[in-house]
Amino acid sequence: MSKKFVQYGAGNIGRGFLGQLFGQAGYDVQFIDVNMEVIDALNRDKRYPINIISKISPQEIWIENASGVNGMDIEAVADSIATANIMATAVGVNILPRIVPPLVEGLRRRLAIGNKNPLNIIICENLIDADKLLHKLINDQLTDEEKPIINGILGLVEASIGRMVPVMTDIQRQGNVLRVCVESYCELPIDKAAFKGEIPKVSHLYPYSPFELYIKRKLFIHNMGHALTAYLGNLMHYEYIYEAIENPYIKIIVQRAMSESALALSKHFDIPLCDVLEHISDLLIRFSNRALGDTILRVGRDTQRKLSTTDRFTGAIKLCEAEGISPVYASLGIAAGLFFDCPDDNGTLAVRTKLQESGIDAVLKDLCGIAKENISYNYITTYFALLKNNVDLSSLLSQAEQIQENILKIKNVL
Repeated sequence: MSKKFVQYGAGNIGRGFLGQLFGQAGYDVQFIDVNMEVIDALNRDKRYPINIISKISPQEIWIENASGVNGMDIEAVADSIATANIMATAVGVNILPRIVPPLVEGLRRRLAIGNKNPLNIIICENLIDADKLLHKLINDQLTDEEKPIINGILGLVEASIGRMVPVMTDIQRQGNVLRVCVESYCELPIDKAAFKGEIPKVSHLYPYSPFELYIKRKLFIHNMGHALTAYLGNLMHYEYIYEAIENPYIKIIVQRAMSESALALSKHFDIPLCDVLEHISDLLIRFSNRALGDTILRVGRDTQRKLSTTDRFTGAIKLCEAEGISPVYASLGIAAGLFFDCPDDNGTLAVRTKLQESGIDAVLKDLCGIAKENISYNYITTYFALLKNNVDLSSLLSQAEQIQENILKIKNVL
């Protein structure tokens, strides 16, 4: 009897990562989405192509036994979830609350048909404690009688999404709305301790415990470095990430910012620094993948979330400060992010409006949670003043190096 994997969200990560892993492991893959062009194509073709973009050996693979469910059809969604062997979400942090009502209906339908097998949901959203958020959202809609039963079979499993999947262009689709282009990197670390029942044996699925390290490594190194590349690239009016990371000044700043996070993570989790630094070297190579065509706008958008209190920049900065590391280069990301320009993105517009109306102090305090007492406050405001005067990247890097030199002098005196 075939096994069924249900993917909530048929976007690029859903089709181009989760769908590939479980499809190649022999599961029937069913996608839930509100994009009816995609859903209709899945139900018509029963398969879809993935292009693995690589400088060495690009290839095309096909995921078979695929189908789709209209996300607006609550009955159909509930039926899909009721018979799933395992699930995943990749809908975006802001959309996650919207899928909870149909998800709860699916869990109820599951019990109604007598399916008491565990249902593990792999949560593929860039958010620390996404499992806790989803747990609360689900339990808020359950009765007191339902809670112990459903929580007994439901596993909410955090994942660390490291694969880069760019926004598809019409040229890349080659006339097929289902086609996805992805990089060759295909590892999916997941929270081993969160599973209920048996963990499925799926290639490139790596269960780890404790999982906090992988979530923070992804957010504070990969996501932070990626966004910093975009924000600095935006200052230079580049279109693509590979253009930005090929700029030697940007590459140095990004590498040093990620290294600050690496040192903080190494100290916090008591792991070898060399392992994390090796991960940074791999990321810098992946950022430079020209064939991927990843854009500055895609990586930098949603600035309001990316500069917020616990996200990639402020989260990394506060971890550095807690471990006695001066976040000289990571702080540059917040300053540069305040100049990011993406006219059609509400999160970016909200930040720029707040900055214009209330000033940088209010933005740092209210959005980033950085007060004047934080050492990073001085770094950010210094960089912000320089960027406001249109300083070039060479001068920006020189300022960062001067700050770092002053820190070393003070430490030597102490």
